[in-house]
Amino acid sequence: MKKRKTVAILLLCMILLVPTFARAEDSEVPYQTYTYDRWSNPTPTPNAYLPTRSIGGAQLGCGNFNGAQDLFYSEARHELYVVDSGNARVLVLDENFTLLRELTAFVGADGEALAFSNPQGVFVQDDGSIYLCDMGRQQVLEADGDGNLIRVLPTPSSPLLPENFNYLPTKVVVDENDRIYILSRGVYQGLIYLEPDGTFIKFFGANEVEMTFGRRVQKLWKSILSDQAAASMQSFNPIEYSNLFLNGEGYIFATAAGSENGARVLTQLNPLGINVLNWTGGSETLLYSDVVERDGIIVLLDTNGGYLIQTTVQRDAGLSMQITFGGIGQQLGLFQKPVSLAEIDGNLYVLDAEKNTITEFVLTDFGREIHSAITYYNQGLYAESIEPWKQVVHHNTNYLPAYTGLGKAYYQMHDYKTAMYYFKLAGDRQNYSLAFKEYSLIVMRDAFPYVAVGLIVLVAAALILGRILKKRKGVRHGT
Repeated sequence: MKKRKTVAILLLCMILLVPTFARAEDSEVPYQTYTYDRWSNPTPTPNAYLPTRSIGGAQLGCGNFNGAQDLFYSEARHELYVVDSGNARVLVLDENFTLLRELTAFVGADGEALAFSNPQGVFVQDDGSIYLCDMGRQQVLEADGDGNLIRVLPTPSSPLLPENFNYLPTKVVVDENDRIYILSRGVYQGLIYLEPDGTFIKFFGANEVEMTFGRRVQKLWKSILSDQAAASMQSFNPIEYSNLFLNGEGYIFATAAGSENGARVLTQLNPLGINVLNWTGGSETLLYSDVVERDGIIVLLDTNGGYLIQTTVQRDAGLSMQITFGGIGQQLGLFQKPVSLAEIDGNLYVLDAEKNTITEFVLTDFGREIHSAITYYNQGLYAESIEPWKQVVHHNTNYLPAYTGLGKAYYQMHDYKTAMYYFKLAGDRQNYSLAFKEYSLIVMRDAFPYVAVGLIVLVAAALILGRILKKRKGVRHGT
């Protein structure tokens, strides 16, 4: 009997300890994942991503990286491209991180090899065409998937370019119509926009001048001083871009190289070069290196603090902060100098130019439910997004974006009363007001027949009462 009791007690202890072990495993990361409460204060939340491995050139069998600068994932070809700048090469890996080939030069039609000098950024089209920014050569090279040189894009030439223009291409993207967008270091006028034949057309999507308080004071002084004195003062230039990402819908996401107050750190440029994203990163994230986007889920890489920041942009709203994690350090999951970011099937891969490694982050159940909910919502499957959001709340009852997500789903389903309930839990006053307005209209519409009947009865009663009083008054005068 005592033996059975002992076994039962042991089993009970094991059952009680299972959640503890699970939580301990989930917390075995060197960073704290957090979101923001309704007062914009950072609030701890379960991990949406976990670091699983660090991959370097030694593991790939090709020698250590040396100041690698760029990652690019080709979804069509299922290949990951690593621009290993210090070694002047491009490594092509499959999704299992097996080295497929190593490119150190593109071979021309005459058989002559055009060796890379200081490659910085790479873009690969679905047909395998490779566009490589070689800053050492001050050229953008185009080759086929086997490394055969197709052409060298000419240095842009136009009266629009400044006299002291120094062409230092670092990043490039090519849209479905073969139009080419190049980011050149030191160019603040915007992206260099080329026609498919390589002809320079214009600067594309110039960022706005960031008007801080100090700059407003300088602008006021310039308006007072003479032209000669004003010309000697510091000029104001737009924020220079630091990286580009072309999503599946043809929009270019561009990150800003620096910002004093967090303004315009991320732009989403439409085909006309107009920013359609109204969002700023706040004062604590001042320098972004890279960005990826899929199904409305955006992940930013902050070089300054080593943070990964997951945000969402929904079809009917702007962009909102969701998850922040990472940091500076030596442990797995932290960085020394993160420079580039890639996303493969929901997992994230971060290139560190100082550690000379690629860190892999995989989605947790918590993170996967967030992705599912957002993807369903952006596809117009509002009812399907409800259950994933409820699972997110089950993981963390303090995760306010989940309540906002539930409120938006019910709002789209015209269940405004339930939407109001979740918007209230999220502290989302703006969306609560919208739901309240719609709910009030429904209440008024439903109550109108009763109100109308009531008014008719009151009017009829008033008329009858008026006639009765009039008759009584007439009787009194008659007597």
